[in-house]
Amino acid sequence: MGMQPTEGAFYCVRVTREEMVAAAMGRWELAVIERALGREASRVLPEAIRLVELRARVPRYQKEMLRYLARQEGTSIGAVLSRELEDMASARAEELAAAVPSVAVALQFAGG
Repeated sequence: MGMQPTEGAFYCVRVTREEMVAAAMGRWELAVIERALGREASRVLPEAIRLVELRARVPRYQKEMLRYLARQEGTSIGAVLSRELEDMASARAEELAAAVPSVAVALQFAGG
């Protein structure tokens, strides 16, 4: 027969920082994580995955499409766009990781 936990017993599970961040990223937008971490974000998150502002000129339908998808998913346009770019990075991982060092860092970090 297996061991039965006794009342008041607790179990300690160790989780690495990378596992914790990966779990958080699966649950919350990176903007939320960075905001919650505050000044600690630069210590905890690799520079390659830290948020930066991006401005781009796109056809109106793409802007409206991103706005619609963000509303449907209850998230931001940035989160929708970031997810699509992550899919692109994954699909072309070998090529991009060889050509863009920050992509290799981000893919390694995301892969645990």
